[in-house]
Amino acid sequence: MSRRRIFVVDDHPIVLSGIGAMIDGQVDMTIVGLAANADEALETIGKALPDVAVIDISLPGVNGVMLIERLLESYPSLKCIALTAHEDPGCLRQVLAAGGRGFVVKRSTTTDLLQAIRCVLAGDNYVDPALAARILSPRSSVQGDAGNLSERERSVIQLVAFGYSNKEISSRLNLSIKTIETYRTRATDKLELHSRAAIVRFAQSVGWLAELQ
Repeated sequence: MSRRRIFVVDDHPIVLSGIGAMIDGQVDMTIVGLAANADEALETIGKALPDVAVIDISLPGVNGVMLIERLLESYPSLKCIALTAHEDPGCLRQVLAAGGRGFVVKRSTTTDLLQAIRCVLAGDNYVDPALAARILSPRSSVQGDAGNLSERERSVIQLVAFGYSNKEISSRLNLSIKTIETYRTRATDKLELHSRAAIVRFAQSVGWLAELQ
């Protein structure tokens, strides 16, 4: 069995070594690099060529969200998972907007992190169950009715909520980018959703994020 290549970035040495050892102990994964900050990661990840990068959000200097953005500019096929002690829905939205494919809180179990890694390796996205239920703020109003969407419109907007680009959705659904753009526009108009954050809140309110985990 070919072992998938994992890179971990965390500024706490004990956490970094612990996660590294845990991942390296899996029969289907291997650690190809560890870094304590964004600069180290940017310098070495190109040589390590990992399949997945697990990145602490609260890094000194360049934070984890900014690091995800920079890494994906250079390595668009890299799948990034955010790891954080802060269960902040706003942070999740930033990660999704940056192109992150997974979000795991540090109080979760090692099994959760491994599940997240395997999930994104399979081409899906992962949101930690501890945070998923909090994405929709009680003060936020949800517009629109999912029942008004066609099957294709629903599929497209659901994938948008999970951070997929139009190009990625096009490949996933085997439709042209222009067709994806049309479905996306129709869906957002019907639901009166005018930002990615609003799309994420709506997706959580109707249970779509849990469906894609």
